[in-house]
Amino acid sequence: MENKFPPNTDPHLFTLIAVAVGYACVGDFNANEQNSIGNWIIMVGQYVLTHAAQQQLIESRIENSNININSKKAKAGGSVYTDNDQNKSNQNQRSEVDMLLEAMRKMENKLQEIKDDI
Repeated sequence: MENKFPPNTDPHLFTLIAVAVGYACVGDFNANEQNSIGNWIIMVGQYVLTHAAQQQLIESRIENSNININSKKAKAGGSVYTDNDQNKSNQNQRSEVDMLLEAMRKMENKLQEIKDDI
């Protein structure tokens, strides 16, 4: 039997529901009460995330898909993530770096335009 919770809800709607629940939790509570309730909700979420992370780790080890691309073994032996046949330079990633730099330049220009309009 497959678990149906949480339901397959549109991410925007799912987030909006969270906002509505958060807004409802504020109610007539003072700041100290809101802080306590908020921290309790965060604690529940942190527990769920920690549990899921440990489960993912165990499953990836069972499936043997837990790869540390920063390990000496991966760097020395090559893998789908590293290619030691090529020069050990990062130049094969230069196009991606250039694309990111160009995107940052465009964002900076757009921010400057917004500042100038204000």
